Amino acid sequence: MIGEAFMQNQKRIEKHLLGIFSITFIIIAFLANLSLLTMEENTEPLTPTLTITAQTNKQSYLLRQKIYIQGNITLDGTPVSDAYIILQINNPQDQPTTFRTIQIGNPTQHMPIKILDISITDHENNQLDTVQTGTSIRVIVKVNNPELTSQNIFITATVFDANMVPIQTGFLETTILPEQTISPKFTIYIPKWAISGKALICANVYNKEPKQGGIAYAKERAEYFYISKIQKGYLELPEIQFQDIQNTPGKYQTYITLPPDPKAGEYTAYITGQVDPITINQETITFQVQQSSGYPPQASFAYWPTPSYENMTLTFDASSSTAEGFNDTIIKYEWDFGDGTPKIIKEGNYTNPPDPTVTHAYTTPGNYTITLNVTDNEGLWSTTTKPIEILPEFGPTADFEWSPYQPWVNQTITFNASKTTLGWCAKTARFSPIANYTWDFGDGTSPITITNPIITYNYTQPGNYSVTLTVTDEDGRIDSVTYIVEVLNITTKYCDINGDGIIDLVDVYTVAMHYATEEGDPNYDPRCDINNDGMIDLFDYYTVCM
Repeated sequence: MIGEAFMQNQKRIEKHLLGIFSITFIIIAFLANLSLLTMEENTEPLTPTLTITAQTNKQSYLLRQKIYIQGNITLDGTPVSDAYIILQINNPQDQPTTFRTIQIGNPTQHMPIKILDISITDHENNQLDTVQTGTSIRVIVKVNNPELTSQNIFITATVFDANMVPIQTGFLETTILPEQTISPKFTIYIPKWAISGKALICANVYNKEPKQGGIAYAKERAEYFYISKIQKGYLELPEIQFQDIQNTPGKYQTYITLPPDPKAGEYTAYITGQVDPITINQETITFQVQQSSGYPPQASFAYWPTPSYENMTLTFDASSSTAEGFNDTIIKYEWDFGDGTPKIIKEGNYTNPPDPTVTHAYTTPGNYTITLNVTDNEGLWSTTTKPIEILPEFGPTADFEWSPYQPWVNQTITFNASKTTLGWCAKTARFSPIANYTWDFGDGTSPITITNPIITYNYTQPGNYSVTLTVTDEDGRIDSVTYIVEVLNITTKYCDINGDGIIDLVDVYTVAMHYATEEGDPNYDPRCDINNDGMIDLFDYYTVCM
């Protein structure tokens, strides 16, 4: 009995030990697998850390001051050499005033959107490269999606004047379909205070508003145009390429200038660093713009037309003068034209400001100094001066041209005096029209007087003739000019080499066959020497071809 009990107890102990060993083995295996998984996770590459800093050159600003924004951008502590810096500035009403995408180095990241073009038109769709202050324009940004998928995009266009004052920003959130091109239009008003000269449009595309974490979907495209106080249109002014590529690794800097009437309060700048679409970081900073009161206005004006002549009515425009302060207004313009005539004063009030334009005529040629004094609603004032040269009156300048330039005998020649320029008459205060044209063709025939600037004539003999044109304007001033007209000794049709009455390929071929020969050469053919200079050359061949 005792032996059987011992044996049963021994079996129970062995069974319990076996269970303990099994559980221990399972726990060890689990811990080993867990350790292996942890090691595998630890061997995966860490996401690089992008750090961007931002600061302004000071914390508080006044009207017309420059605001510099600068900072550093590093990746795991190393200065970044290729990246984009995205800038959005919002005013105290949380309205965007500026969008920029600044390039550092040469980023190679793929951009899904292309900005193809920036153009400017007026509201009648006339193309412009020069915009007059006080008018509205349309800025057209042509955007293309070359991808095979639709893209949600945020398009912006910021217009700066010559001092980098952000005049206005337009933006649009939309969806662009695969392989689609769109051309949104932004209406921008160019204020009177905008500085004349070279201005700038910066167009950008993001996946959403940068303030909300948007990233660049296209390289910034920027185009220059011109702002003028007195004219607008497409003047075919020289194109200037804009480049804003910063090449110092890990550093960036940009600036804007405050306008003469900035809104006071706290402005917010959102600065995003972008190395690639997933390696981004954003920094937000603020700065203050102080209330702009107690600042005198700035006097400024333009005048036209130029050149200016005695007794010519000139327009003087002071609309470019600015009241230096938010909601300030100029209420008085005082003009002194420097010729002893009484000053012209135009006054108004805050709700009904005066007309900034006047007209004046100088009765005597000479050099004068114009003085403008402007006063704002706070009683503050400033002056500015400009010199002006008044030129004396002058008569017409005769000129003409004729065609064909080398006529032959009995060929009809057209003489055209439309190149004659009119003279300024102080007495009648106008550019005096031409009353008549008198032609002396130098061949012994009587002069011909007509009122039309165009006349036809033909010579019956070859030779060199002195043709004289005399013009008389409606105020009795006279001018003459003489040119020598050479009439060639050719009786057949000019360039009709074979004399068949038709200028065709046969004539061209004939000249080509005798090309590069001179008088005396066996192959020289005088019929092919169109200008009778003793050689058959490119002039003769070109003349027949034309």
